[in-house]
Amino acid sequence: MRPDSPVALITGASSGFGEATARLLAAKGYQLALGARRLDRLQKLSAELSEKHGIKVFCGSVDTRETASVQDFVDSAVAHHGAIHVVVANAGLASGLHKVWEIPDEDMEAMLRTNVEGVVKTIRSALPHVRRAGWGHIFFIGSTAGHQSYEGGGVYSASKHGIKALSHALRLELCGDPIRVTSVDPGMAETEFALVRFRDPARAKALYDGIDALSGADVAECIRWCLELPDHVNIDEMIVKCRDQASHTMAKVHKH
Repeated sequence: MRPDSPVALITGASSGFGEATARLLAAKGYQLALGARRLDRLQKLSAELSEKHGIKVFCGSVDTRETASVQDFVDSAVAHHGAIHVVVANAGLASGLHKVWEIPDEDMEAMLRTNVEGVVKTIRSALPHVRRAGWGHIFFIGSTAGHQSYEGGGVYSASKHGIKALSHALRLELCGDPIRVTSVDPGMAETEFALVRFRDPARAKALYDGIDALSGADVAECIRWCLELPDHVNIDEMIVKCRDQASHTMAKVHKH
């Protein structure tokens, strides 16, 4: 049975999709367990949401690449809330724009360890608690890059193709359990994503010039909608792009 105040665990909650999802779910009465590496941001967000919405919020530092860090975060969240019902495995990044044969180890490892290994570690740690709760929803945050690769983004695309494979597998493995599985796969979204990728504010801003791109709030709304559907309805995969982006890559983008 769906609880009155479900607990949602969100990684990468200090900015972007994660922060926006935390804000929207808090407004809907969800209790929150927020994780990220930037604990100072999380503490400010947690205090704000707790005071504004009267909900319980746990926040903790977590590096999803490290098994012990993930386990400590999940265990602490359960100790605080008593349960986990919703998991939004959002922590992820793009690092650089390189041809496959030119990518440095540090960029390759950052993407594969965070975007694939980190997601597996998050779900592996949290899922036993979701199953114990008897009702739940697991969200992967994929990308249109998981449906079509592009030049310079081979490793990033590989990581997001990996997310698609993981979400498909988990959907099969949990069939029969009262747990839904959804992959939300956004296209161009104006968050800190490009700033992290390019490490250049001007270049990051230029990417979205003339485009009404998605926002973090748009993706959070997709998560909310999936959650609030009747329990027998499972959205396996949601590809969401702004109207100005007609292709999975930038091959067909309209600029005003």
